[in-house]
Amino acid sequence: MSSLRAFRLEFNRSTTTYMAGEIVSGNIIVDIAKEKQIRGLFFSATGKAQVHWTKNDSKQRTKHYINSEKYFQLKCNIISTQGSDSWVKLPRGYNQYPFSFQMPHNIPYSFEHRNGYVRYTVNAVIDRPWKFNHECKAAFTVVSSLDLNVHREKCLGVNDETRKNFCCFTNGAINLQISISSSGYVPGQMVNIIVDYVNSTNISITRVCTKLLRKLQFHFTFKTITNDFVIKRMEQAGPFPTNGQIISELLIPPIPPSCLEYCNIIDLYYELIICVHFSGPHRKIMKRYPVLIGTIPLCFPPSAPPLHNVISNPSISYTNESAIMPVLTPKPTSEQSNASYLPARKSVGSVVPEQPSSSSISINIPPPLYEECISETQDIRD
Repeated sequence: MSSLRAFRLEFNRSTTTYMAGEIVSGNIIVDIAKEKQIRGLFFSATGKAQVHWTKNDSKQRTKHYINSEKYFQLKCNIISTQGSDSWVKLPRGYNQYPFSFQMPHNIPYSFEHRNGYVRYTVNAVIDRPWKFNHECKAAFTVVSSLDLNVHREKCLGVNDETRKNFCCFTNGAINLQISISSSGYVPGQMVNIIVDYVNSTNISITRVCTKLLRKLQFHFTFKTITNDFVIKRMEQAGPFPTNGQIISELLIPPIPPSCLEYCNIIDLYYELIICVHFSGPHRKIMKRYPVLIGTIPLCFPPSAPPLHNVISNPSISYTNESAIMPVLTPKPTSEQSNASYLPARKSVGSVVPEQPSSSSISINIPPPLYEECISETQDIRD
């Protein structure tokens, strides 16, 4: 029966969450039933990224693709001896040995996926003469900051017009204008999507779906695989009026920021997907817009562009959900038949982002624990 009753790592911070560049500290706990002879006690800290996936070739042979990069690795002796043949005694009972080290500043945040990870661990080892060593390992979370104000050019709003023509004995078209006030958000903020539409056909809009998509890319030397995952999905079902406006809201959940900065083998992006479905055997309209997720929100006051030439019709009484507000656009004259039915707005990419100021926004989301950031990963063995 082993005399080692406990051997573990305890961090001084209960959340085990640190910013890049901070000092990580804690204690190595060793509880033994009787005195032990050891060559030494040391700990090592490692920060690394690795990607791994498999693929079968034409002969059904499995080929492994593995790539990795290391951000730091250090080793420090807690108890050491003068030579390989010497040893020291580890006293019986409960023993506590402190450790600490400082992380570099330019490192990516923690990330876990079945095809790759960015992982930070501390490993403690009891070096025993002529026996197998005792080892224990613990992971901690590194979080980083992404200020949207530094990347304002990537946070511009969207004003996108599109037209859906139908065949199969159906005349006319459906004109859509999709407006999003900003392309930059932080967790806890609401994305407002406005869909203005004018329908001159007998085909109706049945539902509007909004999805927040996470796009991952894992890089080998000359190969890349992608993984798409829908983080959040919202759907509004009809019936909708012939002409109107649909407003959808999507709350950004606690997710890591975009880009995975300082990591060269894993890329992380987000997209907002808007799908408009129609009755009958007609293909949907699907639009994709890149979204930048940060940790510090945009700090200028709201300045949403006004809706021009959109006339509300008080005679229409329609209620599906509070997010749907019908409007009616006057029918164009013959001289305007070739022009867009939609109200004139600014061109795509020219909308000033509409965001709450950093002083007024109320976002109180705690940093994630290491267990919460694991995505389809079972353990931290290398």
